[in-house]
Amino acid sequence: MTIPPEASGTVVPARPAAPSRLAFAAAIALIVVTLAAFWAWRWWEGEQEGEFKADPQLCELVTPETIHRLVPEAYGGREDVASCTWAAPREKGKYRANVHLFASRLNVELAEKDMREQRTDGEPGWEKDTQEALLGLGDEAFLRFRPPVPGKNITAQVFFRRSNMVVSVAYARSDDDRAAARAGAVDAAREAAALLKP
Repeated sequence: MTIPPEASGTVVPARPAAPSRLAFAAAIALIVVTLAAFWAWRWWEGEQEGEFKADPQLCELVTPETIHRLVPEAYGGREDVASCTWAAPREKGKYRANVHLFASRLNVELAEKDMREQRTDGEPGWEKDTQEALLGLGDEAFLRFRPPVPGKNITAQVFFRRSNMVVSVAYARSDDDRAAARAGAVDAAREAAALLKP
């Protein structure tokens, strides 16, 4: 004779209720929405990163021929983390000619913001009334001057942005020839923009 479990005193655990189809569909929908949001965020972040994923070889952005024309006494570039400088020898004095290239890789939004800040606020010592927009150089570009004062050369500086890369090229002369400083800075910047590869 078989004794039913209830009569024997043993407790039989209740079976869990089967999940409803609606709850299952909601769980699947939540997973799909989460994955879609994650991939959309990754895509947006990738788009914001911009065209450049690595820093360029800075001293290769201006050719030796251009440097020789602008600073005939320079002998190769001196590169550090974010810049390259070509300069006349120290014995040429404190007003020695030089070309200084600085590059900063950001995301596109920060690169645009950096350009706006440089154009409006800039750094002390740069003229605001002679600032000039340059067309056909990257996505946006402008030129500014630092006038010759005791201890400083006449310097023309071009800032340009291409996607998420902001580059400045400054050309300081040993004289006060503003037109030559402008022409040299623009030539070196155009060459850097052409040689800048993602």
